[in-house]
Amino acid sequence: MSLRGQLNRYVRRKAQSSARNAAVEIMNDLAKAGPNWTGEFANSWVADAPGVGAGPEGSFPYTIRDTAKLPDTVKAVSRSPKLVIRNTTEYALQALDIEEGKFVAIGDPVGKVVKEGKRVGKRRGEVQNSDEGNSRSTAELDWFPTYLNGGGLQKALGKGVKIAFAKEN
Repeated sequence: MSLRGQLNRYVRRKAQSSARNAAVEIMNDLAKAGPNWTGEFANSWVADAPGVGAGPEGSFPYTIRDTAKLPDTVKAVSRSPKLVIRNTTEYALQALDIEEGKFVAIGDPVGKVVKEGKRVGKRRGEVQNSDEGNSRSTAELDWFPTYLNGGGLQKALGKGVKIAFAKEN
């Protein structure tokens, strides 16, 4: 293989590695930032590769083995999106504060309680800090869009690229 061919392949491998490492960072961030009552939601993030296959089921903390393997062909590298991160729980839309739901405490949460008091709405994080009521929330309301739009996602993407290019292979 020519030097140019070797360089092109190296860059393609690093691009795919960057995507996988960024996915790991994002899934770990989401597991930490999201609601954590039983641990099931935090342990249910997957990174699927459209056109390649479903990502393996892992658990928090996530590692590179918990992402779908990406080929380093020219066609695969040019495919967009490279990975799709999703939560596999049946209640993911409620946990993401997208859908309303009915929330009933099942024992004590494993995660840190960020609000405790009276429920003031039908979305997961709509709890008002007060001495009234017995509702608890383990993540702020709208934690997910805050992560996406507040710099968390961009930071994780940058970290994934740095990790990929710092590795020998």
